[in-house]
Amino acid sequence: MKKFLSLILSSSLFLSACTQSKIPVSPTPTPIPREYALTDTDKPQVNLTPRSDGHELTLKISGIKPIFNKIEYELIYTASDAGLEIEKGVSGTAELKDIISGSFERKILLGTESCTNGCKYKYDAGVNGGTLNLTLNTQDDQVAAMVMPFSLTLVKSKGFTITWKQ
Repeated sequence: MKKFLSLILSSSLFLSACTQSKIPVSPTPTPIPREYALTDTDKPQVNLTPRSDGHELTLKISGIKPIFNKIEYELIYTASDAGLEIEKGVSGTAELKDIISGSFERKILLGTESCTNGCKYKYDAGVNGGTLNLTLNTQDDQVAAMVMPFSLTLVKSKGFTITWKQ
């Protein structure tokens, strides 16, 4: 009986040592950029000006507040190719060095450019509008977004014009 009792005790001690030790694990939070609520005074002034033939747009953003250290832009538009509508886009970034003066300007080609032996262009046809998306990043890693739909129309006396949709 003593052997039986000692066998039970020794096996229970042995098996209790085999259990997993519980190491407390603390979750590491993932930093998520907080949304920055743009006020009317924080919003920069955005101009989108078409070239006279409508194949290139000039994006000019001015009145950029010093709290912003980077602006990302994305222009999405629909073009026609062989009777099919194709969604296309152009994107870019203006870093702090580009916007430190409070404004920046970019030329946006509505098409493709190849400059291996002299530049050749293939312009997108049937572009009549799209959406300009701006993401403004603050120095505190906050993010503000502006979504601006527009239409591109040909006015006989003026050439191409941009109208912002509300």
